[in-house]
Amino acid sequence: MNTGKQFFTALEALRGIAAIMVMFLHTGGTLGPIPANISYLSVDLFFLLSGVVLANSYEKRLITGQISPAGLLLQRIIRLYPLYLLSLPIGLFSYALQNGSDYSTLADLLLRAILFIPSTNQEGIFPFNGPSWSLFFELWAGVLFSVLLIRLSLRTLLAIALGAAGITMYGALVAGNFDIGPEAGDFRFGFSRVLFSFSLGICLYRLNEIQKPNAANNGNIIGLLLCACLIFITNIPARIFFGFPYFDFLICLVVFSAIVWLAMRTRPTGLVELVFRWLGRLSYPIYILHGPIFSLLQSLRQKGFDLPASPAAGMVVVFAIFVVAGIAAVRFDEPVRKKLKMMVAPNPASAVPAVSNAGAE
Repeated sequence: MNTGKQFFTALEALRGIAAIMVMFLHTGGTLGPIPANISYLSVDLFFLLSGVVLANSYEKRLITGQISPAGLLLQRIIRLYPLYLLSLPIGLFSYALQNGSDYSTLADLLLRAILFIPSTNQEGIFPFNGPSWSLFFELWAGVLFSVLLIRLSLRTLLAIALGAAGITMYGALVAGNFDIGPEAGDFRFGFSRVLFSFSLGICLYRLNEIQKPNAANNGNIIGLLLCACLIFITNIPARIFFGFPYFDFLICLVVFSAIVWLAMRTRPTGLVELVFRWLGRLSYPIYILHGPIFSLLQSLRQKGFDLPASPAAGMVVVFAIFVVAGIAAVRFDEPVRKKLKMMVAPNPASAVPAVSNAGAE
């Protein structure tokens, strides 16, 4: 079956770099005092990439009836849940250490986490795994995509993206920047935040399909430059533009869109292609596992455990997360997803490969 799906290797690298930047944002002092930067915008890049990837993988299949909206939701759950569920025991243990909650409270929070029901907890809407808040909005955006967004024109999608950006800007003017959505107080703005970038991603995919641009020459060099550009942007100190969220808006609307558009035209080869693919392969495990791990280390310190908290020790932890992410991806996540896809496929031979999650992998 030809779905017209393409594989954008350079997007894999961008997603991996973004996940690593988010991980460094959440080190919780493990690497020593690190000035806050705007790597929170990596989540907006995830949403943008998710729009491109889902449109590339599913838009034609949804339109032709080869997959239903319920089928797409099931595919997304299979994609996201195994590693997410793997992270919950770590988050549960860390939360219990830090808060000493009773069993009924822990059971309630665990049930909410499993069902992806946001909590009004002070530690965030998903206290067992803080970064998983974006997965909730990824699932919501996927449902909206399958039942509505695929039916809309390019112009309408762009109008929706700009309208959602306006709502997000309203929240950002109060908060000071686009880092809104993960807390109970600004949770509602998570919907507009994902809709803004996700709709832009669909627009980029459709423009790419219309224009069918040729792959850029020097794909390795361009791909590496795009990764360097992303690292530079996400390391801009947050204090510089705090209180001026229009800067975040321009980064998401113009800069990220340009980077993704160029990455879609880039075809890396050789060793660079291999590295890019591994960055994509590790991105979701890094994203979904790092939060509970850093939270557990922080909880242990608060309980009096004399754990080293230096840049050297922090880099050991970061390296360990890379190793754990690789093992989790190869030995757990990929085999489990393959079996689940085989179980739910009407014809096991027709089970499609796993689709990247741009909010995380």
